Amino acid sequence: MANILKTIIHGLVTSMGLRVISMGLRFVTICLLPFWMSPWDIGLMALILACVNLPVALADFGFGTSIIKEKQTSERMYRSVFTFVMISSALIAAAIIIGSPWIESAFALPSGLAILAAFALPFNGAAIVPNAILQKDLRFTNLAVRDLIGEVTFSGVSLVLAIQGYGALSIAIAVVAQRLIRWTVASVSVQWKPVLCLNRDDLRQLSHFSFFQFLSLSLAQIFNQIDKLLLAAFLSPAALGIYSQAQQFTVYPVQSLSGTANNVFFASFSKVQDDLETLRTLMTKILKGLILICGVIVAFLAPAMHLIPLIYNEEWGNVVPVAIILCAFLPAFCAFIFEGIMIAIGGEQRRVVSGVIKLVLLVAGTVGVFCMFPGINGPCAMAVVFGCSTLIAAINNLCFILKRLEIRSVRPFAGAIALALVLAGAGMSLSISLWY
Repeated sequence: MANILKTIIHGLVTSMGLRVISMGLRFVTICLLPFWMSPWDIGLMALILACVNLPVALADFGFGTSIIKEKQTSERMYRSVFTFVMISSALIAAAIIIGSPWIESAFALPSGLAILAAFALPFNGAAIVPNAILQKDLRFTNLAVRDLIGEVTFSGVSLVLAIQGYGALSIAIAVVAQRLIRWTVASVSVQWKPVLCLNRDDLRQLSHFSFFQFLSLSLAQIFNQIDKLLLAAFLSPAALGIYSQAQQFTVYPVQSLSGTANNVFFASFSKVQDDLETLRTLMTKILKGLILICGVIVAFLAPAMHLIPLIYNEEWGNVVPVAIILCAFLPAFCAFIFEGIMIAIGGEQRRVVSGVIKLVLLVAGTVGVFCMFPGINGPCAMAVVFGCSTLIAAINNLCFILKRLEIRSVRPFAGAIALALVLAGAGMSLSISLWY
């Protein structure tokens, strides 16, 4: 257990260190873009990212993660997955291009944006196998470097084009450039040469795990993007921009770090997936640390949201209440770092169930709220529905892990929970008092 714990700590420290730098660049970009882009443009930006990220989750059908989980892999298996993913990516990209007039009309996107965003898919598909090899070999530093270089590319391209007045188009171009760079860096890191080769036996061997992984990843991406699409159906792009910017200031940093931690936890826990005692000990240590981190994040982040109208103008002041609401649900978003652990210990089916619950609650809650209360503050209402849906799904996931690892007592976590509640409560109280 000492060796695997050391690997996890090293992977987290290295990955998180570089990821914090990447997040810093993205956060600076998020903070600077409103100087040259209006809430309307930010809303269009959110729709563009939704149009890219949603198909990306569907393109690999879970085979990338299956490679990491599989104990015995071969070069032929890598090539089969690569071929399959490239075919599916090309088909999805073609469908977006063909349907671009409808997509742009339905969501009031400028002409050509959907077509441009579709070009990100093949580059993302080509990177799936190199990324999986890096994770399987526990080469977290290489993954973090890949993310950092990709983030530098995204931030540089989007800022330069935004300053030049390209508006939402700058984001579409930046996304394509980012995917291209990430694929290039990952491929160079593993020195793997792609070859087209489709073997049914290899895909069938991976399909049992990949099927549930595909469902859970698809549900997660739909959940993360559909709130923007639903909001766009009821409100203007400007209101969507307010909601999206509040997410960028609060939820995005947590989701970004959670994704990095998930990569480390999934690859590391898969190595000891049959050792219950080791898994239980590791989970206890991680959970205690996460509880304290959540309290600190909420305590500092919630009051900081009041700086938004001081930095920009009153047009962006409406972001503050939305951001404070999302801060209250940050522990639920943090809890999703356990998804990597969950699938490593055989919880892929339960993860799908949680995804379905979360998505149904989000859609039903959004439609119900906006139909029953048409005059409600849209961004704030969306934040509440989004947060509640996430909280319920996070509790469901955590209960499964604790039951599976036979962790029945909360006494080891009592001190961490008490301190986290004090910190989070103080931060939320201060933020609310400042607002009123």
